[in-house]
This record gives sequence, C-alpha cells and structure tokens, in this order.
Amino acid sequence: MMIVPLLWREAARFPASLARSVALLALVFLTHLGQAVAIAWSMSAVLHGRAQEVLVALSLILGIALLRLVLSLGQASAAAHLGGRVRQAVRRRAMRAALVPERLHDTAARDGSMRASLGDGVDGIDAYVSKYVPAIVQLLLTCPIVVTGLLLLSPWAGLCVAAGVVLALMGPMAWKRMMARRGLDHWDSYEALSADLLESLRGMATLRTLGDVPGTRDRLGDRSEALRRATERVMRVSLGETAVIDAAVQGGAVAAAAVAIAHAVTGQAPAVEVYLLLLLSSEAFRPIRDLSRHWHAGFLGLTAVPGLERIGAFTEQRDTAPAPTASGPGGDRATEARRADVLRVTGLSFRYPDAPGDVIHDLDLTARRGSLTAIVGASGAGKSTLFDLLLGFLTPRTGNVDLDGRPLRTFDIAVVSQRPVLFAGTIRDNLAVTGATKEADLVAACRDAGILDEIRRFPRGFDTEVTEAGTSLSGGQRQRLALARALLAQRPVLLVDEPTSALDADRAADVVQALHRVARDRIVIMISHRSETLTEVPHVLSLDSGHLNRSAS
Repeated sequence: MMIVPLLWREAARFPASLARSVALLALVFLTHLGQAVAIAWSMSAVLHGRAQEVLVALSLILGIALLRLVLSLGQASAAAHLGGRVRQAVRRRAMRAALVPERLHDTAARDGSMRASLGDGVDGIDAYVSKYVPAIVQLLLTCPIVVTGLLLLSPWAGLCVAAGVVLALMGPMAWKRMMARRGLDHWDSYEALSADLLESLRGMATLRTLGDVPGTRDRLGDRSEALRRATERVMRVSLGETAVIDAAVQGGAVAAAAVAIAHAVTGQAPAVEVYLLLLLSSEAFRPIRDLSRHWHAGFLGLTAVPGLERIGAFTEQRDTAPAPTASGPGGDRATEARRADVLRVTGLSFRYPDAPGDVIHDLDLTARRGSLTAIVGASGAGKSTLFDLLLGFLTPRTGNVDLDGRPLRTFDIAVVSQRPVLFAGTIRDNLAVTGATKEADLVAACRDAGILDEIRRFPRGFDTEVTEAGTSLSGGQRQRLALARALLAQRPVLLVDEPTSALDADRAADVVQALHRVARDRIVIMISHRSETLTEVPHVLSLDSGHLNRSAS
C-alpha cells in the first residue's frame, strides 16, 4: 500500500466526487458478499434436497449480478469524473507555474522534460487518484466487516484470515522506501529520454547537415537502455511485493479450506456455514487484489510526482489581477476591446543579467486604436525583448506600460507569433482553442483576417483537416489563420511578431492589409525586419540602441 499525501490531498479537494466513487465501490463489494451468501445458501439447499430454496437462491444470485453491473458502471463513471477533475486542476496549476518569466527564460530547462511531466505525468496520476485512492478507502471499510463475520463463523479461521490480511497489507510496505527511490530513478530516465528525443526531432535537419545523426542515435540508444534497466529494477521489486501478497492470500484460503475439511471428516453434510467460510475467506482478499491491480495501473503517475512537485503543480498560485470576463460578441470583454484606445509606454528600460548595458533604454511608445503601428530594427536590436516586456514575460528595470491609463494586463493582449502553432485537427478546432465559438464569430474573424474565401473554397470548409504544425497549408494561410484565432480571443491589444518573414511579396502584402483591417477595432503593434513590406503603414518606428525613433523609410 503506497500512500502519497500530495495525491490524497488532490483527491480531497473534490470531496463529493471522492465520496461518490468510494460509496459506489463499497456497494459493489457488498454485492459480492451478498452473492457469496446466496451461493452458500443454494449449495446447502442442493445437498439437502430443498428445490424451492434452490430456485430462490439462484434468482437472488442473478438479481445481485445485475445490480452489481449497474453499480459498477456508475462507479466507473464516478471514478472517471474524479480523476478528470484532479487531472484538470493539476495540469492547470502546472501550466501556470511553468509559464512564468523565470522558467520561460531558463536555458537549463528542457522542453521534453516539461512535456513529459505536463503530459504523461499528469495523465498518469489519474489512475492513482480515480482508482487506487477509493480502493484503499474501500479496503479499510470492508475488510474489517468480512473478518468480523469470519470470526463469528469460526474463530480460528477468522484469525488466520485476519493474519493474512495484515501480512498482505504490511508486508509490501517494507518495500516502500526502496520502491520510492527506484520509482524516481525510473521517471528521471523516462524524462531524460523524452527530452533528448524531442530535441533531436526538432533539430533533425541541423543534425543531418552536421553529420551527427549516428551520434544522436547512439545517445538515444543509451537513454533507452537506461530506461529499460530502471524499468527492470522496478519490476523486480514489484514482483517481490506481489509474491508477499499472493502468499498471504493463499495462506488465508488454505486455512479456510482446512476448517472445511475438518468439518467434512466428521461425516456430516456441509452446512451453509462451511460454504460461507470458504467463500468469505476469498472475498476478504478481493479489496487487496483490486488494490494491487490499480497500483500497477497508476505507477507512471506515481513516479512523476517529484517532477510535478518541482514544477509547482501541487501549489495554488494566487492571482494578483482580476479574472478576465467571458469572451464572446457583445460580451464584457468585447466591449472592453472597443473601449481600449491608447497603449502608452513611458521610460521603459531592461537589462539582461550579466549584460554590459540595457537592451531597452528609456523607451517611449504610444500606439492607438485605428492605426497599425510597426517597429523595425536589425536582428538583436531588442524587438522581441520589447514584446516580452509588454507580455509580462520579463520585468522592466524602470518604466510603465499603461492601457487607457491603467496598467496593461496579460489577458489584454493577443499574440500572433512568427511561426504560429497549428494542431492536427480541423480548421474549426484550431480557431476555437479558447472555447466554444459560434459560426458567425468564426466567419467574422476569418473575414477580417482575409482567410475566409480560401476556407470556403476547401471542400469541407471549417471542417477541413489540418496536419500537425499546419504543413497542409501555405505560409500565408497559416499566418492569417493564426491572426483569425487571435481575433477570436477578443483582446484590445494585438502583438504580431514578424508576420511576413517567410512570405513572398504578394502574401506579405495580404497579411499587412489584413492587419490594417484588424487595427480599426483594436491596438495593433507589429515587429518586422522587412521594411519594404511596410510602405502602406503610417506609423513605422525604428528600434536602435534601445530607443524608438520615427523611421526614415
């Protein structure tokens, strides 16, 4: 029995769901006990020739089986609901803890390790919380009842079964310290392999160019071998634990059989009590067998707990800003987007640790709704740093950023990145990542982004499938689809990072024209290194030496 206080605390955050799951599980177990009584009654009735009692007992067995089926379905649904709520809460806290400036700019952090924790790690705790935790509670509630019944039937057999239950529970706990240490080694190996694999896939073109594919293959092979060895160590310990449990279970069953044999030696026909003794001795160990099965199902999540704890997945973060209102046309956030008129940056300065000077120094910027603002500058001039400061990913050394006279908040801003992320799924799925969206909203956003006509030309329209990373679309289509997605967020400020960097002149012009349309309703700031695409932009600023100046182009 492995008790992980962090996961028990997570389950206890949803007491109603936990209580419903445990109650249904206990009722399922009680149906097993009821069926054992009915089977014992029917067997005794058969031996004594009581046909009417046999028929009643068989009807009772059938009815209990149907009841157990209904209760089992309900319990499975309740367990899935509990696990889903815990999984959602842990992943939300983990994501919020991971998406902070310190972690986003931590060069030692590995995306693959973070992905393994946020994905497989969080998913893995579901089995522990939804199945293992209720199984422990059920065991503590039901095993004493069965043992008490056995003691009343036969004190000696009851004592033997009670000893077997205690041994089955306490014996494996002697392995707990070793199991915890080896489980952590297992997750570390899994996390390292995930990180190496993701980084290798991302840099495959570079690895081929440098001729380091064989070396990368060898490194991944070493990581895989380390994971195999760690898994085998865990399995050896687990097999020893299983052996202890099985020995205890079999010992209890043998003790009950010995009592039945002793009764049969007397020459008397077995009474209902003897059959009950045999059946209940087996049922006493059913919660332990279920517990062992659920433990193996939730093992991966169990070993991921230390990594999730390091991220901060089990710590509540306090919001310093008020929660954003619900999105939607005509809603409060849409009204706020129309009311935001001026973004003003004053005296903004920022210096990276150990850098000789400021990247951004005493910078002033005024951007207004209704007019597109573009910022140009050489690579390394600080354009991306400026966006990170506006987004709150970095904290300025001095200066203020205000929207209509109040501090700019993170949820005031929508972003279209240089390389927008599209997911495998439909166009509709990619547009509605922030929640359910009405068809009219999709149409309006895509029309403003200049992508609606092309979507309608697809055979399935918004239900057209998009491949992973959007490779089934052109670069211009990906940019404008990402722009439409940002518009659906209904934020008053839109930041656009190098939207034309990978497009030809015609596609670049289409994107810039779309930004002009969007700027009628919100504040739009774009950064670009291609000044030739900005001939129709009225407000072009040049970033140089940390200052913004009116561009001469």
